Amino acid sequence: MSALNMMTRIATVAASIAISLSLPTLATAECRGSQNLPSQQFFVSFSQNSFEISESEQVKLNQWISKINSRYPIQNWIDVIGSASKNEVNYDLLARKRATEVAKIAIGNGLINAPFQIQTEIYSASSIAEATSDAREVTVQVSPGCPDNCCDGM
Repeated sequence: MSALNMMTRIATVAASIAISLSLPTLATAECRGSQNLPSQQFFVSFSQNSFEISESEQVKLNQWISKINSRYPIQNWIDVIGSASKNEVNYDLLARKRATEVAKIAIGNGLINAPFQIQTEIYSASSIAEATSDAREVTVQVSPGCPDNCCDGM
């Protein structure tokens, strides 16, 4: 066997070894494990002592739902958190009604790709007679999922 043939064979074997050693590395580089993308949130505002959603808030919520469903067709969970202040009348019931009204609209407009959880949050009464805007809103949170539970590159 000539020296040239011997060098060619060695180079071929070395290349084969390098490729076979790099394949597991390439496979693991595709996905570094299960990762969650940050949750996406939307806030629906309410008037003092009210659980009625204004038309403008409904339009904004529907647009957000459409965007979320197209951008993240895989969803891990959906939380709807209704809040009220102890300054408001029947605050516990009010927080539940706010969350329920938002959940009905969200479900009716296609936010149905993951389990729903409805919660309430009651803010303590402040020295201000009117509840703050944070206490008069519902937060909708969606946890985006990824194909094969791998979010690398998304």
